[in-house]
This record gives sequence, structure tokens and C-alpha cells, in this order.
Amino acid sequence: MKTKQKKGIKKARTFIKGLGILMTLMVLSYFILCFVLALIPVEKEITTEPKKVTIYFMQSGVHTDFIVPVHHKVQDWDDLFPYENNKVYDTTFHWIGLGMGDKRFFLTTPTFNDLTLSTAFRGAFGFNGAAIHAYYHYEIPADRPIIKLQITEEQYRRLCKYIKKTIRFDKNKPVLLHSKVKGTTFDYDRYYDANGSYSIVNTSNSWVNEGLKAAGQRGCYWTAFAGGIFYQYGK
Repeated sequence: MKTKQKKGIKKARTFIKGLGILMTLMVLSYFILCFVLALIPVEKEITTEPKKVTIYFMQSGVHTDFIVPVHHKVQDWDDLFPYENNKVYDTTFHWIGLGMGDKRFFLTTPTFNDLTLSTAFRGAFGFNGAAIHAYYHYEIPADRPIIKLQITEEQYRRLCKYIKKTIRFDKNKPVLLHSKVKGTTFDYDRYYDANGSYSIVNTSNSWVNEGLKAAGQRGCYWTAFAGGIFYQYGK
């Protein structure tokens, strides 16, 4: 009996060891792909149309967001993300930051210090859903990495279409998300439901990268991290 137990324990240890090696190889492969694919550029399209629209993309911690004009003839974003949804009602904002992220993280985790292992694990593999973070700005932030782009109205129209495809609508209105956790929303921002899922493959940074390519701008083949996008712009 003892011999059988020893054999069973040995098999279990061998299995756990093999599983550990497999997981290590998977993690290493993931980071190698992140590095290599981020180095492959996707060049911006050539156009002779006048570049009348100013947009930005900005790094905030590990996330990247677009910053676009609130009001433009191509798109009035306050029609989709009304000022009155914010804690502070103010119609004098000139810019709005738009980013995609982990829905559960957005709604339950005020800071990274509050991040639980469950939320991190579920988010990594796409089980937490996705949300759009809409944050109004008076001015363009100057305290973090940011890239300014001049694009044509047609390119901006394509970017807006790309962003709106991510938003989940109900009766032609974006679905406003609510959180009972203090600190998960600020005075000038709210979260809205999104299609798809956030994961280690579809991050906020890969979302911005795909948006840049949709608008005919320079990007990388794929990236999970902000550094991949900013590398393509020499930052």
C-alpha cells in the first residue's frame, strides 16, 4: 500500500513539475511575441487630403487612451457620453479621453493596491468583459507620455466608427455602467459597457493600436503594452 502511495505521489510531483515547465514556456512565448510583434511597423497611409483634425493618444500607467475633440462635425461625443452622466455637470470641456479596459477591474478596483488575484486571473483570460472609460478633459494633460497627430476628416471618421463599434448600445444609447465601490469613478468620467472582452491578447494598448491602424496611422503589427505603440513613434 505504501509503495502505491509513493508511486502516486511521485506521479503527482512529476505532473506538477511538467505543468510548471509548460506554463513557464507559455509565459516566455507570450512576452517574446509581445516584443517581436511590437517591433514590426505598420506604416501610415499616404493621403493628399488636408489634415484638419487634431487627436492624441496618451499613456496613463499601463494603459493607453485616445484623446479626441468633444465637439466636431464628424462626431459630437457628448451625444454618446452625456455631460450629465458625470458626477460634476460641466459643458466647458474641450477634449474627451476614450479607452477600453477590463470591466470588472474598472468597477471594483479603485487602485492597483485593491487588485485581487481573482480579478487579475479572470481579466488575463477574458472572463471579466470589457468597458469603455470616457474621461472629459479641459486641456490636454502635460504630465504623462502623449503623442499628437494631425489627421484628415475621413481618417477621423474611420477612427470614430472603430470606437463606436466597441461600445455596446441599448436603444441607440451606450450602456452606462454603475459601481457601488467608492473611488472607481471620478468627477468627470464614467464607464460604459463594451463589446468583446479585455484580455492579455486584447488590451487597452492593442485596442488603441488597432484604432490607429483603422485611421490610417502608424502602428505596430500587435502589442499588449503601451511601449509597443510609443516605440513606433520614437518615444
